[in-house]
Amino acid sequence: MQLLALAASVLGIEVDELLEHVKRNAMAWSAVALFALIGLVFLLVGLHAWFVSMWGPIVAPLIIGAAAAVIAIAIWAGITISDNAARRHATQRRNTAEKTALVTTAALTAIPLVMKSDLVRKVGIPIGGALAAAYLLAKPTGSRPDRQANGHDTE
Repeated sequence: MQLLALAASVLGIEVDELLEHVKRNAMAWSAVALFALIGLVFLLVGLHAWFVSMWGPIVAPLIIGAAAAVIAIAIWAGITISDNAARRHATQRRNTAEKTALVTTAALTAIPLVMKSDLVRKVGIPIGGALAAAYLLAKPTGSRPDRQANGHDTE
């Protein structure tokens, strides 16, 4: 807890003020959750009564239960898909970082060996600088080419 307080003070967040804000709003959010739950229960009771009048006392709860199960499965599938996508993205980021570190290490290791050559010092460094500049200038900036500078569509 002390480490968290220290980190919060570094970021300029007053821990006591933040805790007071959470405590102050906890009662309000608890009341909102309670009344939302009561409302949901009564909506389900009304839905049950309506289904009983339409299909009978056996089919009505089965329909409500099946609908709840389908909604739960859909939410579970959405969470699973989202978690898998996040895991793939994290793995891809980690692999990219590892490749970058490997290339950087190899380049830093090879620089002293390559710099001993006079040809590399006189010709290679200017050509390498020009290639690096050309690469950085040709690299996309992340903005879509079909958008104007003001952010509006060109169509």
